[in-house]
Amino acid sequence: MKEPTHNEGVRADAGHPDRWRILAVLCAALCIVVLDNTILSVAVPSIGDGLGASESELQWIVAAYSLVIAGLLLPLGGVGDRTGRRRLLLCGVAGFGAASALAAFAGSAGQLVVARFLLGVAGAATMPATLAVLGNVFPEHERARAIALWSGVSSVAAGGGPVVGGLLLRHFWWGSIFLVNVPVTIAVFIAAWRLVPDSRDPATPKMDVVGSLTWTVALTALLFAVIEGGEIGWTSALVLACFGAAAVLLVCFAWWQRRSDHPLLSPATVADRRMQAGMVIVPVLFFAVFGLQFILTQWLQGVKGLTPLAAGAVFVPHAVAVLVGSLASTPLVERFGAMRTVVGGVAVIVAALCGAALLHTDLAPIAVAVAVLGLGVGLACPPGVELIMGSAPPEQAGQAAGINETIVEAGGALGVAVLGSVLAAAAGGAGSIAPEHLVGPGSDGARQAFTDALTAPIWVTVGVLVVGAAVVVRRTRGTSADRPPGGDDRGEAQAENPGEVSAGRSAS
Repeated sequence: MKEPTHNEGVRADAGHPDRWRILAVLCAALCIVVLDNTILSVAVPSIGDGLGASESELQWIVAAYSLVIAGLLLPLGGVGDRTGRRRLLLCGVAGFGAASALAAFAGSAGQLVVARFLLGVAGAATMPATLAVLGNVFPEHERARAIALWSGVSSVAAGGGPVVGGLLLRHFWWGSIFLVNVPVTIAVFIAAWRLVPDSRDPATPKMDVVGSLTWTVALTALLFAVIEGGEIGWTSALVLACFGAAAVLLVCFAWWQRRSDHPLLSPATVADRRMQAGMVIVPVLFFAVFGLQFILTQWLQGVKGLTPLAAGAVFVPHAVAVLVGSLASTPLVERFGAMRTVVGGVAVIVAALCGAALLHTDLAPIAVAVAVLGLGVGLACPPGVELIMGSAPPEQAGQAAGINETIVEAGGALGVAVLGSVLAAAAGGAGSIAPEHLVGPGSDGARQAFTDALTAPIWVTVGVLVVGAAVVVRRTRGTSADRPPGGDDRGEAQAENPGEVSAGRSAS
């Protein structure tokens, strides 16, 4: 017999009486988690100088956060459903504040990497808890509006991160970008303690421990091989072993998901061709955004001599363009369908990057390319996410949302690792573009090497985007994503999930 869902102080028809104040608390909690991912981008050169970090260590500092979130987001969401979403939110916020303090006063690159891992654990607890609480305290007729506000805060925080980071670094040391989280988390913790009601569903399936560990270790091994390959050699035994381990573990993960009674990724959910297309294009987009932001902020400061604030300002048009593209994507999908809108957005990004690769020695073309990149991401990302969310039945919407957030973080972490390593290899080794080599006497050669090498990660990104768009076209051909909403739906179910339709016919 299913145990009753526990919802403290919530009426299903009217929602919680303090729901809008609760939403403000949830948005504040989400803001610090999202901001911590983008605020770091402009601080990478300062951290490199302050801690004497190598290029690979800087990649770990940036990627560790997304890596842990990608590994723990789905299982920790289930923990909150079983043990209490309020409890998970409070633990996540408190942990985030404590880990931020550790990061601010890290004395070495290794200590900062550990602190970033801890921040990822706290972020993975906080993010699903905010959305789960939101869904619990709002009635159905207000939920879409609340989620739109929640999502809008996330976008603003992501776009404002580089500017906030630049402002802090103008007056304080690099640790200030982490220390600023401490008073904010204290305030959010107190407000959440007072306002957020408890809710849980004891009938939530058990956590897939084996699947979670296999996925996280596989992704870690892959990132280690990609990041450290440029430092210790791509053919070294350790790097090759990590590549091999990652491949074996990913195969084991797929095998286990088919056997498990409570898998992280339900085979039935990912069998839909639209889901498969979304699971490719969404991480590809964030591969491009996170990876290029990582290398361009270093180039802007180390080669072009911009201050952290000025470097952050370069990304403001990008954030505005993402918003404009997102608003334009809805009518485009209604007219042309999701697949064509995604491909059109990718084409905009590819055009911008090709221009940047050909004119990469000057600041103006790069700044324009960054803005146009944002427009393309804004056009392609919403329909890409809808490919994921729209392919899942209502009772699996939570799992679909978790899949989306997980692959976003995984794509971002891989973007930093892969493009950072490609840049280092093209420049003649990670040491040649280390922050300490880009300043002072005799640094002209290092700066020129950095600029010359910039085209390599740009072309790699173009290639990844083209492959991603091709997969979308191939997997969505003949499905509902291949036509405007409301088009001819005959045969749609069979095209999207032929196995399920065949099974249904056999059963009948």
